[in-house]
Amino acid sequence: MKTFNIGREFSGDPAGRYRSDGGFNGERFREDVLRPLISQLKDNEKLILVIDDDVESYGSSFLTEVFGGMVKYGYITKLSLLDKVEFSFTDPDYEFYKNKAIQYINEAKFNSVQYIATKGP
Repeated sequence: MKTFNIGREFSGDPAGRYRSDGGFNGERFREDVLRPLISQLKDNEKLILVIDDDVESYGSSFLTEVFGGMVKYGYITKLSLLDKVEFSFTDPDYEFYKNKAIQYINEAKFNSVQYIATKGP
């Protein structure tokens, strides 16, 4: 099991969809953090994402780009992603963000869009 604390290891203010939206956007998190972490997992190993520690909130554009993007760009199937990633939080308000991330995963169509990197910080 691997653990990644988004607030401490990425940003306390993750926001935006594309790299042009600022330094701590969904595209950057997906491409530079989440994809490599998932690719390093062994069979039956899980990635625990701590989502409430030092993070104020998450915008829908960030969550959609990160979690829906993993599926729509064909990196991993919905079922595999849901099997590999667990969301950890102690603040009950963050269950909302967990549920939104899962919703975006379930709504995404596997390999439906070709990924073209955007430019930005």
